[in-house]
Amino acid sequence: MLSSSSRPTNPRLALFVIAVVFAIMNADITTVNVALVSLGKDLHADLSDLQWGLNSYMLAFAALIVTAGRLSDVFGRRRCLLAGATVFSVASLLCGIAPTISVLVIGRVLQGAGGALMLPAGMAIISVVYNAEERAVALGTLVGVAGVAQSIGPLVGGFLTAEVSWRLVFLVNLPLVALAMIVAARAIQESHEESASHRIDIAGVVTLVAALTTLLLGLDAAQDRDTDQRTALGLVALSLILFVIFTVVERRTENAIIDRKLFQRPAFLCSCVASWLLGFVFFLFLFIAAVYLQEELGYNALAAGIALVPFSLVLAVTGVMSGRLTKRFQLATLLIVSCAFMAVGLAVLSFVPASYGYAGMVFPFLFIAASAGPGFTLLNTAGLDAVPPERSGQATGMIYMFRFGGGAIGVAAASALHSALFHSHLVSRLSTARLSIAQQKLLEQPGASERIGQIDSGLIANQVEQVRQAFHESFVTAFTGTLRLCLIFPIAIAVLVIVLMGKGRKSELRIKN
Repeated sequence: MLSSSSRPTNPRLALFVIAVVFAIMNADITTVNVALVSLGKDLHADLSDLQWGLNSYMLAFAALIVTAGRLSDVFGRRRCLLAGATVFSVASLLCGIAPTISVLVIGRVLQGAGGALMLPAGMAIISVVYNAEERAVALGTLVGVAGVAQSIGPLVGGFLTAEVSWRLVFLVNLPLVALAMIVAARAIQESHEESASHRIDIAGVVTLVAALTTLLLGLDAAQDRDTDQRTALGLVALSLILFVIFTVVERRTENAIIDRKLFQRPAFLCSCVASWLLGFVFFLFLFIAAVYLQEELGYNALAAGIALVPFSLVLAVTGVMSGRLTKRFQLATLLIVSCAFMAVGLAVLSFVPASYGYAGMVFPFLFIAASAGPGFTLLNTAGLDAVPPERSGQATGMIYMFRFGGGAIGVAAASALHSALFHSHLVSRLSTARLSIAQQKLLEQPGASERIGQIDSGLIANQVEQVRQAFHESFVTAFTGTLRLCLIFPIAIAVLVIVLMGKGRKSELRIKN
């Protein structure tokens, strides 16, 4: 039963507020992606440090979104929306003025926490103020806004980074969030669920955050050659233990983050696990693609942003269109086709010679986008169709948790794998160049392609050219090797869809009979 104040919420203004929130959150990752290399140069961060610029946001978001949804039901949707917006604003300011990568990471964690508070509260407000028929139109509007934000995110981020500063990528959030907060305070009335349980699964949140963070630290340590690899293995082993503890905690906790009963529905289980896999490969690809465009092709942030606009546009358009195609085709069939598109895109891109430049990359890019957009939309649809309407809020939170949890681990894995392949090939190619360890490390830092000719080691001209060729060959080898290993993920998603969604249809038939 809903409790709200006497003055009704203005539906149009409420939709405007949530649309602004959606736009900011969906543009955030793509804008930051193209700013990472410039950010790394200014803050003296290497590739393993840069992955935390994305991971820390997704980690906090994934770990908190389900709990945040329950908080909005208990303490009020508008209150949580405003609280999340406040946290997000402070965090954006902290990121914008960050003097070190550590401060930036703290800011990104807070941004993720603010986003986790805003998203379920905003979705709940839309559910309250619109009836069933109008709600579908409102949600479609939000999908369109999210798509546009994703599309222009790389362009805006690239322009701000190249023409002003990467810091403006974060600071531009402040006036937008302030506008949303002002309108929300005036036009949205408070509402909450009177029957909602006040018990919050704090133990589950803590153990999940600890498990994910420890795993990411382990992957980070694995690519640091100054760190004893036993430390990396120990961290990964500890993370596995913490995941086991998390499972035990969830089994014994009321109002757990993960509702085991929902996992008894094969289609919902498929949606969550496949969302994890798709989040893993999608955010991994987005991370290394943005770095490749700038480090290998020599694009500045603006050019890289422009290069990614077609990718983001196709991602958004196909994501919206796929929802309509479910009226004509089986959802499982559409998902399998999208997996085939991703596999083809990754495979072709991994064999495109670097000499072809962006022209050789654009069509595989579009294949990958045309698979990821429908993939996310269809997996959301499959998961929500499998649960009762009254459980849709928690189900949505769980799907997003798996998606962004997979994304965080994917970015860390991309950084670790790319770094390992790059370093291995670079060392073998530079065996006769006599570079010091410090000089080799310089080649592994963001912006290294611009500093190759500045290496002060007494090398003659042909040796400098040898270093240049070794750098570019190693970077291409790492990029293509990472893509080829990722081919297993769309195949795994297709297998899950065939196995679990088939079971889901049989279960539904048994229930009907």
